[in-house]
Amino acid sequence: MPQNPRVIHILAPAMISLLFAGCTMWKEKPTAWTNATGAEQFERLFWQDVKDKNWPEVEMHLDGAYVYQSSGALRNRDATLDHMKKLEISDYALGDVEVHPGRGDTVVITYTMDLRGIYDGQPLQLSHVRMMSVWQQEKKGWSTIAHADSLQ
Repeated sequence: MPQNPRVIHILAPAMISLLFAGCTMWKEKPTAWTNATGAEQFERLFWQDVKDKNWPEVEMHLDGAYVYQSSGALRNRDATLDHMKKLEISDYALGDVEVHPGRGDTVVITYTMDLRGIYDGQPLQLSHVRMMSVWQQEKKGWSTIAHADSLQ
């Protein structure tokens, strides 16, 4: 290290600047359907669209043969959309996410969900509900073909 105090005053700020050169002041671009790269992002984008009531986007990512299985209920695509439109999500979180590659163009994602909101005018709070979705790559992009949860 140079002994000259003037050199130290010049080198110290330069070295500190180099340390921070790799950091960026711009936030990472939010993931969108056009640049999502995996099932976890697909699932998070899907639930965000449900929360935001972005129904055209939700419909685009529900396959025509979509099936939703919940205890006591089996819904097709249209019934699932009707069900989701009664949901007002104020907050949600996905945890314990596991992605299981399927054969070819499918992938299975399992996770737990915490959710707060209103369903059909009534308060709703879910805590650590197990969820599973199956996603399939199609010509138009990725669509979910099945979903199941462990609601009681």
